[in-house]
Order: sequence, then C-alpha cells, then structure tokens
Amino acid sequence: MNIIQIYQKYQIMPSLQLHMLRVAAVVKIISDNINQPTDTSSMITACLLHDMGNILKFDLQLFPEFLAPQGQAYWQMVKDEFLQKYGSDEHQATITIAHELGVNQRVIELIEAVGFTHAKDNFLSEDLAKKIVIYADMRVHPKGVVSLEARLQDGHRRFQLQKSKEEREDYFQEMAGYLKKIEQQIFEHCRLKPEDITDKKILVFIDELRSFNKARD
Repeated sequence: MNIIQIYQKYQIMPSLQLHMLRVAAVVKIISDNINQPTDTSSMITACLLHDMGNILKFDLQLFPEFLAPQGQAYWQMVKDEFLQKYGSDEHQATITIAHELGVNQRVIELIEAVGFTHAKDNFLSEDLAKKIVIYADMRVHPKGVVSLEARLQDGHRRFQLQKSKEEREDYFQEMAGYLKKIEQQIFEHCRLKPEDITDKKILVFIDELRSFNKARD
C-alpha cells in the first residue's frame, strides 16, 4: 500500500494527513541537500506515520475547520473506534499501527524520536536521522511550514496550559534551546539554510510522497 491508501484504511483526518506529508517533505528536502549519509526511506516512513493516532487527543469541537466535509459526527465515530481498538494513548496507538503495517524497527525508533520532549536526547545523540525527524516536525505548524522560532512561539502558548507555571516555563525553554542547537547541527552539513525550507518549496515533494511506499524489513 502507498501512504494515501494507508491513510484511507485508517480513516486519518485530511488535515492530519497533510501535516504528516508536510513533515515528510521537510525531511526529503533536507535529505536531498545534506552531505552526510541518512536513511531517507526510514525517515520519510516515520514522518508519514508519526501522528497516526492523534485523533485520540483532539477535542473535535475546537477544530471545526478540520472536520469538513464529513463533519463532527463522522470524526467522533472514528475517534470512538480508535479509542476502543487502541486505548486512549495517542502515541501508543501510533506505535501499534506502525507494527500493524509491518514497518522495520528503525522506523519505530525514528517515530519514537519525534516530539518536543525528546529534544535533549536527540541533541545528545549521534544519530543524525533522529535530529532530522524531530526538527522536521518542529518546522510544521497546523497551517504550513514555518520557521523553528515561529513554531516554538506557537508551542509555547499551548505548553503554558500544562504543569505549574515555573516548571513548565523552565522545561519549555530548556527543550526549545536544544531544538535550536539541533537546527545548527543539521545545517552544518546542509547546502540549504533553514529559511530556504518553505511551504511553497515543499509542495512538489508532497505530491511525490502521496505515492510513497513505506520502509519494511
């Protein structure tokens, strides 16, 4: 199956499909312009699957613009089916789906590397692919590719809702700092600059990725 067939099978929301395609496209443009060896296929597969379970954490009433054309009742039914089959943890649901699809262990490792809370571990790691996938995800806003700084500003507002004020601020700034260092690590080896990666420039890669077949053993 190609990735669009997978999205259809798992009834992934169009907005979530586009987010994962954008993240994978950022990976592709970096991979095409970096002078270090990378496992592009595994990175792309991981990014195309990294949020497969995310409907579980969505408050559908807050995102009416993302529910068309099927509507809230339809997506609530899909969410309920996910909850019954995979439980309430969206990350575990994503990993379970990845195993169902038969991806290799390297893809699982890269899916696990995506996420704001993994910034320090990925910065300290010598695994360039893990740095690229977390960075690519942090370049994609719900409405398109933005700078890392813009994405962090948006994330900061949402992060404020969690934990005690002092704890969340210190932790956020620590992780944000590691993400900025990861950006530097990546572009030390890249012919592009961060500002060269824009929503317009990744469009051609999104079209290519719609027919991408996942990495397997």
